[in-house]
Amino acid sequence: MSIVRRLFVFPFILLLLTLGCADKSEEQGKEKPHVRGIITDFEEERGQVLIENKEDGGVDSGPIWISLNKDSELIIEGETVTVSLDETLVGRSAEVWINGVIAQSYPPQTKAVKMVIH
Repeated sequence: MSIVRRLFVFPFILLLLTLGCADKSEEQGKEKPHVRGIITDFEEERGQVLIENKEDGGVDSGPIWISLNKDSELIIEGETVTVSLDETLVGRSAEVWINGVIAQSYPPQTKAVKMVIH
């Protein structure tokens, strides 16, 4: 292969790699929330909110207790806040991303990685 062809192919390969990596990271940032629904209760002792979880299409999958980790991201009305969960959130809608671990209890319990309250 001549040097000219190599010089043409190399930038093309870099472009493809860059576009492929950008699409993947963009998809990860747009991951659907694991839990979404209305906050129906607050447990002060544990700092948890109870969410009536609605899956896509409005299917009710049952309540789940959600608490925050120290490094969880809490966004209320579009602003990232550093306050803890409280009773003023009852009645509001929430979207929650979790780390995948759900305690087997009734209702189930988990910790949020990110919680958005509307």
